Amino acid sequence: MTKKTLSAILCLFLLSAMAPSAAAVGPTDSTIWGLSYDWGHFEGDIQNMTGVDTEAANEDLEEAADYAGFILESDQVLSGASHFYIESWDDTEIIEIQDIHGNTHQVTKRMTELTLRHGLLANAGFTMAWNDDSESIDIWYSASQEITLVVDASYTEYVDSEMMVYGGDLEMTGAISDIADLSMNFQVIADGEVENPEVDMGYSLSMEIPSMASEWRVDGPLDYLHDLSQQSTNDEVENPENATSVDEYGGGIIEGEFSTLTGYSLSVEMNDLPAEDFGINLDAFNVQLSDSIPGQGAFSDDFQISSGSIWDWECPPVGGTERLSIDDTMVEVQCGVAPPISPGMAFMMGHSLMPAFDNGVSELLNVIQSQVESWVGEVSGDDGSGVFLCDNGEEIPADWENDGYEDCSDGSDESGATGTFTCDSGEQIPADWENDGEEDCSDGSDENDGTGDAASRLEGMIDALRESNLHKTMEAFGEKLAELVEDNVPTEPVMALEASCGLLFWNTEESRVVGIAIMNDEDDDGSSEVLLGPSIFGVRGHDIQLNINYNDGDDARDVKAEILGLTESEDIAPRSKHDVEDLYGILGPEFIPDIDLTDTDLDGVPDVFDQDDDGDGLFDWEDDDPLSPFGLPTEDGDDTVPGIGVIAISAVLLIAAISSSKRED
Repeated sequence: MTKKTLSAILCLFLLSAMAPSAAAVGPTDSTIWGLSYDWGHFEGDIQNMTGVDTEAANEDLEEAADYAGFILESDQVLSGASHFYIESWDDTEIIEIQDIHGNTHQVTKRMTELTLRHGLLANAGFTMAWNDDSESIDIWYSASQEITLVVDASYTEYVDSEMMVYGGDLEMTGAISDIADLSMNFQVIADGEVENPEVDMGYSLSMEIPSMASEWRVDGPLDYLHDLSQQSTNDEVENPENATSVDEYGGGIIEGEFSTLTGYSLSVEMNDLPAEDFGINLDAFNVQLSDSIPGQGAFSDDFQISSGSIWDWECPPVGGTERLSIDDTMVEVQCGVAPPISPGMAFMMGHSLMPAFDNGVSELLNVIQSQVESWVGEVSGDDGSGVFLCDNGEEIPADWENDGYEDCSDGSDESGATGTFTCDSGEQIPADWENDGEEDCSDGSDENDGTGDAASRLEGMIDALRESNLHKTMEAFGEKLAELVEDNVPTEPVMALEASCGLLFWNTEESRVVGIAIMNDEDDDGSSEVLLGPSIFGVRGHDIQLNINYNDGDDARDVKAEILGLTESEDIAPRSKHDVEDLYGILGPEFIPDIDLTDTDLDGVPDVFDQDDDGDGLFDWEDDDPLSPFGLPTEDGDDTVPGIGVIAISAVLLIAAISSSKRED
């Protein structure tokens, strides 16, 4: 081997090492399509479709409040991303599998991968300040939610040369979580009294499926893939143009196993409520519950499938057969309605997920029920035993205590002796009338825990607020807001949503869906435009541009390769993209306690609000090291230099080849 050949092989090896892993995506000739959406554009898209400006709605609230004579500031922030992609291809290698009777069949594989990523961050808050001479109300409110969904499913379908199905295998992992928090502070000053309660609540729910594998084998071959290769005739349907072929396929067994990890947390904290004035122990209502429950299981069940398609579904001018442009190649497709993935995959996912969810959710509910019952027992003072312990050691049912009868031999169960209360005046009333909030004794001595004073104090505050201009202020606010909102809502909708229509496209030779489209007739001329979907030959796009990205071919393949590694909420919905600076300006330091105001690039914007912390021109969510600009030394003293890329390697190879040829000349 010459030195030149060896060098070329080494360089090719280096180039191949830089390529993405082929195990993560299908072959380059696979069929792939999907949708991506950046939730940061949600408010803009709502305005484009409806004409309603949410920013203007916030301004309307503040203007109406100012008109009515109080201060109101509010804002909401939404960010994150959603990705949904389907990739499928054929493996032409002939293999053998057995049906449930042990009969062997020669088949090939049809591969399908479903990739789903969804991450959402939401924050909302407002402050309100009203006063009328000596009465005032101040409210501070903040709420947040974080939702994450990750699904990776790989399905192998076994078919013969006539597209008859003999079963399938499914491997799947997934995780879903929902985290929410709410905080609210009040300060009410009225009738010379002050109340400033604080309430904080939060919860989280999560379920992870680290592994799931299932196998389905048929009783006999199934032909549901033919629904996409030839149109079914249905003489019973009066309108054959919309004839739907829907069939039930049975005769098979599905078996599988799974593992789950389910968790939850619940927190409630209330402070400075006038609870003690009413004899209520507020600490008993402050609770923090949490648990994480692993689970696993196996299942085996009869398997049934439903499949169908509508061939003549039309969204004029799109219908029948059309031509799509995918990677600059025209592909002839059939239009209509059909499942976007193989019915075998859809029903296998459903059959496999049900026992996993049942297992995880039932275990979680049992734990939650036990912990909540224990907490309720603490709040109510009931230890859950249902037993009253007499002073002499005897035990009687708890509900026999103070029922008017001495059930303990020493009479200790009747602390009120005869179930009556003796007033200071000598009157007697039922014992349970004591401290019930009403004076039953003529001298009022039955209300002796101070709750009467507390109730009177609160009643005085309420009366003072009623006598203030609060009611008048709120009426003026409502009337002005209705006027402003009416001006903000267009009389005619920007987009007639009822004029929308959806359809799918499939390749009849491969019995495979290759795309989806949403059409909308924007000028009401009976001819729809493509609002979302592929490039359809001879059909123009909609004038309203939404920020939902439809991708197919190489574009979809690139997106899938990027999102496969995104499994955490921070990866899918990075906080550096979640701009809460305005909300912080409204809510103040309580919104982000112990905030770090470090400003790495000294541009006047703290890193917590800066989307380019180090000022290197890269957004933080695109920057591998957002706190170290290019060219500055890192903590270990090395310069921050990007790794060798494919283009750089190619340039080196080209220079080497030119130099080599010159030396030979």
